[in-house]
Amino acid sequence: MSRIVDLNSGTAMIITDLHGAWDAYQRLRDQFLQLLEKGEANHIIICGDLIHNEGMEEVDASLDMLLDVMALQADLGKEKVTMLLGNHELPHIYGLTLAKGSVEFTPRFESALTRLDQRYKLPIKRKEVRAFLASLPFFARTKGGVLITHAGAASDVTSTKHVERLLSLDHNDLISLADRELKKFDIGSLQRGYSHFTGISYDEQAKHYLAINGADDPRYNELLRVLFLSGQNTDFDLMWNTLFSQNELDVGESAYLKTLKNFLSYFSAVSPNELRVLVSGHISVKDGYAEIGKQQLRMASCTHAFPRKTARYLLLDCAKTVNSSEDLIPGLRYVFEEGEVPTPAPSVAAVKSA
Repeated sequence: MSRIVDLNSGTAMIITDLHGAWDAYQRLRDQFLQLLEKGEANHIIICGDLIHNEGMEEVDASLDMLLDVMALQADLGKEKVTMLLGNHELPHIYGLTLAKGSVEFTPRFESALTRLDQRYKLPIKRKEVRAFLASLPFFARTKGGVLITHAGAASDVTSTKHVERLLSLDHNDLISLADRELKKFDIGSLQRGYSHFTGISYDEQAKHYLAINGADDPRYNELLRVLFLSGQNTDFDLMWNTLFSQNELDVGESAYLKTLKNFLSYFSAVSPNELRVLVSGHISVKDGYAEIGKQQLRMASCTHAFPRKTARYLLLDCAKTVNSSEDLIPGLRYVFEEGEVPTPAPSVAAVKSA
């Protein structure tokens, strides 16, 4: 399985970082379907971080949105509907936790997946959702020279070999390797060490973060898996640092521009066409988009747009040559109508239960 998608023709609608906001998702999905019907768009590219809302649970439509994307892809095909892996989806493949300050992202979504398993009449269960996430590509590239990804250019990618490793990465192989290592140790001792380090019993944490009932659940020891992923498995670290990189915020714009130039050159070396411009989301931007030098367009389709009403999506002619980020600006469109001040809407589940 390759972790990159080729877009050689047609027009792509690119959106990013919706973070469980149903109002933005529904508007963008319906807009894409209208453009598709009129022949004005052929692909939709969701650049990761579809899930994890920082607001109250009743406005978090993360699982509803993900299931809708899965259904849309099943109906229209992967060539028309593409979702890239973001750093907020990644933890749910491996059973890891994710938090920012006091905000814990993963427990709510894991609980939603557990409730999905309990609804016996639904054909989609946790394992199907996890398989979908594990199948997601990391990158898309156009014939016209645009590379699309979630975060941006990662300083950990320092050669074409690193690119090749990312493009061939298999989550199941990494998980199997970590689990084999885990079985070599005394599980009870590891659980006690985990509890000592965190100050909370392992059982309590497993129930909270993994949304399980008890030690008989086959996922009970997944929190221990991280001990054998990070720091020992370089492919996992390469992927993690690529998806979680803070880019220009980490190293400053001057140093980042060098990283960006090299990043594009490494990808160009293993691509059929030169890649000259990067499109990504991941980091907050004023007015819905920002140019990072002349080789990157950073955009926000909802959560990371300040103010929120400036959220943008991008229409991109995949075959048209793009030489700089400036060439992409005419393709930006507002998600919300001009002058509208959008507020987060209740999730589908909340509406159904009202």
